[in-house]
Amino acid sequence: MKRVLSVLTVILLFTSCAQKHFTFEYEGEPFVAPGASVASGCSVGILPEGAGHPGFRLVTSKKVLELVAKTRVQAKGVTNWEIHGYEPDVMLILGGTLSTVAGVVVTPALWVKRLFVGWGDPDSEDEVRQRLYDRHLRSWLFMGYVWAPVDYDVLARRQEIYETGNTLELPSPDGAEVMALDDQRRRVELLSYGDGLHRPVLTDALLESRALHVTAYCDGDSSSSSIDLLPWYRQKYGLSLEEAEAFNALEPGRRPYLLKFSPDLRSAFLALDEAGWKAFAARVPLEAVGDRGLVEAALGTGVDTDEKAVFSFEDDLPALLNASRRTSPDIETWLFAMGIEDYDQTSPITYSRRSAELFTQVAMKRLGVPAENVFLLTDDGETEIQGLKGRVFPATAASIKDQLRFLMRDVAEGDRIYVYYSGHGLPSLMDGGHSYLLARDQAPDFIHTAPHFRVDTFYQTLAKSRADEIVVFMDSCFTGVADGVSVFGNGRAATRLVPKTPTFDEDRMAVITAGTERQFSNAYPEKGHRLFSYFLMKELMKDHETLESLYDSLFKQTRRVSRSRGGTQVQEPTIRGNVQMKLPRL
Repeated sequence: MKRVLSVLTVILLFTSCAQKHFTFEYEGEPFVAPGASVASGCSVGILPEGAGHPGFRLVTSKKVLELVAKTRVQAKGVTNWEIHGYEPDVMLILGGTLSTVAGVVVTPALWVKRLFVGWGDPDSEDEVRQRLYDRHLRSWLFMGYVWAPVDYDVLARRQEIYETGNTLELPSPDGAEVMALDDQRRRVELLSYGDGLHRPVLTDALLESRALHVTAYCDGDSSSSSIDLLPWYRQKYGLSLEEAEAFNALEPGRRPYLLKFSPDLRSAFLALDEAGWKAFAARVPLEAVGDRGLVEAALGTGVDTDEKAVFSFEDDLPALLNASRRTSPDIETWLFAMGIEDYDQTSPITYSRRSAELFTQVAMKRLGVPAENVFLLTDDGETEIQGLKGRVFPATAASIKDQLRFLMRDVAEGDRIYVYYSGHGLPSLMDGGHSYLLARDQAPDFIHTAPHFRVDTFYQTLAKSRADEIVVFMDSCFTGVADGVSVFGNGRAATRLVPKTPTFDEDRMAVITAGTERQFSNAYPEKGHRLFSYFLMKELMKDHETLESLYDSLFKQTRRVSRSRGGTQVQEPTIRGNVQMKLPRL
């Protein structure tokens, strides 16, 4: 009897749960493909930053199609079973009876459930597994103590991606192009702080505007907004309500002056009439508003229309040079001086040429440079200095390269070269911030195409000479701004890229610059020179034994005067290289 029961059980199990091939398919959760392209455009909005800030936040989103993955599976059913059998006894008979009764009850219930639910398209493979379990439940209920969990083997699986027909809108902070203009319709450079936040770069040109006009473009949409800058001005510069109202009424050119003045001088400035304002602006350039003495003097004589008085300055250097002792000319000493004031394709550098010409005279008298060893390059290749016929050349790109070649040819072993430069310097965005000198006829936008004018290349060229010692005086900053005006013109703000520090032979060379890489090179309108050059020439007329000694005094004087002009005008000369080089002794 026991053997008969076992055989019947196995036959029944295999009959009800035999391996069968079947196919089913199901859909996954909806998704968006990575890097999905825009389906039907995007939307963009501009929100002012508020809280006294001049920035704004772009709120952009793109519309993409929703996708779903449909999976089709071919499988065969597998029944992993084992029978917990017992000797024929009361328990086995009772268990079989109960299972039979349960099967009779459950089977109709399963059929009723199937009528209302059916197979349909299951949502997942877990659903399929549960359906198979339900389907075979009645089979093993008839078999007494039979454990028959249902599983299946996958024979083939295929997945296809379908569009659901729905469109999803996803945030896209960097999905729009943005442009900002000031009141004069000049392009304003923006800095991005991430998450859609942008702020304008603070320039003197921007201070002429009451509002920042922003337009954002996105595929299929655009948005425009005007950001009121006056709350920012009031907070940053401490404007009173009356001064803020006056700011609105001022012509654009006067607005930066008002903002940069000390509060106690603003009322006198606002009281200037048209003629007084013109005379004041001619006497006090914007970068000099931090010089309180100059401003007070100009405000006191602001209505003076005598042009000579307005543009006059007190240059004491020629008298000091005349009174200084002459160093004997040394045929082993050379000077390569460049002073470029009026550029063909960008703004001028006030007093650059004047400082270069006087520096040449200082070098001839105090550094022992003979006239025949001078290379002087000016805007037009002319000078009023006596005795330099045939030694003055135009400061064009071609001329500078040619005269530098002549210098390299003529210098001999044991010689010393002095190099002086006053003109525009700028970092290039195209090659990672390398610093460049700018010839009179060069365009700032394409300076990266002129490798000879890259500062480190210029230094390397000098180092290839046969000279034993090379001293460079560099009166130029490399921020892209000079005298408060962007080198790039057209109202464009200068780059905030920090220029790379050029390398050179620090054993044979020493380089003294007008300031750090983040500082501006200032004019000194009271003296009619560049600020750094004025004190450099003044110190060269004193008895300094080494370059280090000269630099210490130069640093203190330049920093002292520049600090009196305000925080943004601070100028701190730097020195690198062989600082122990000896200066000529009388």
